[in-house]
Amino acid sequence: MFRVIPPHPSLAHLVRSYGALDDVHTPLTEEHRLYPECTVMLAFLHGESYLGVGRELKRLPRMYVQEFRDFPVRLCSRGATRMVGVEFYPWGAIRLLGSPISSNVGIPCVVPDTVSPRLAERIERLLAARQLDEALIVLEEWLLARASQVDLQPTLAITAATRLFEARGRGTVAALAEGVGLSVRQLERQFQSQVGMAPKLLARVARFETAQRHIYESADPCFTRLAHDLGYADQAHFTREFRAFAERSPGGFLAEAREMVRLQPDVAFVQAERSAVF
Repeated sequence: MFRVIPPHPSLAHLVRSYGALDDVHTPLTEEHRLYPECTVMLAFLHGESYLGVGRELKRLPRMYVQEFRDFPVRLCSRGATRMVGVEFYPWGAIRLLGSPISSNVGIPCVVPDTVSPRLAERIERLLAARQLDEALIVLEEWLLARASQVDLQPTLAITAATRLFEARGRGTVAALAEGVGLSVRQLERQFQSQVGMAPKLLARVARFETAQRHIYESADPCFTRLAHDLGYADQAHFTREFRAFAERSPGGFLAEAREMVRLQPDVAFVQAERSAVF
């Protein structure tokens, strides 16, 4: 079972969600393909998992940051797997982790210097004891302590990034800049340093993320209608953009999603309330 829990309200513009996984993988369910999203994940792992591109997989450490990327990766998890993590918005990771953000790294995960081994050991013990709720509480306490050392007030660039994400990537950079009182050049410069990428890349990934979730959740998606709803010029443009991030067509992604559901019909994905944990 994988649970998604909202973050502390004071962190909501920097942290997208917390996650908790408790699952047992078989040879039929151990392979996963992770597609680009507008997130940077700090994860604490108990179990045997591997991450990489193509056939090049590296065993994941007990603590790691999965960086922002614009390409899919393979995740292979074997046997019992427990994990708790924080999904940051890219600008939240820069603010709270000081994490390098890159979409062109060969192995898209790093061990962060800003997270102490003592914290990792404490969370590892809780995961080993299957105390995932307690691990989440410890993780949030650490996050709030980190947040107390930085200015949580959104900058103009972070405000613009948040608006762009909430608009699912639609709109022009000029309109976005005007909306926060910056020139296009100022916005692009501040985006690069505070968000970790150009506005256009964030917009493209936000639209792709919306598209893949719609396809995955829809019983019978219409790609022409979806392309129109997301603001693509036409279905051909939508398909090209989807291939650029997924390395397969929307139809290929749909077939893969249905096969995953067939192989893992009992997998539960739960949107939990904060009161259920905190």
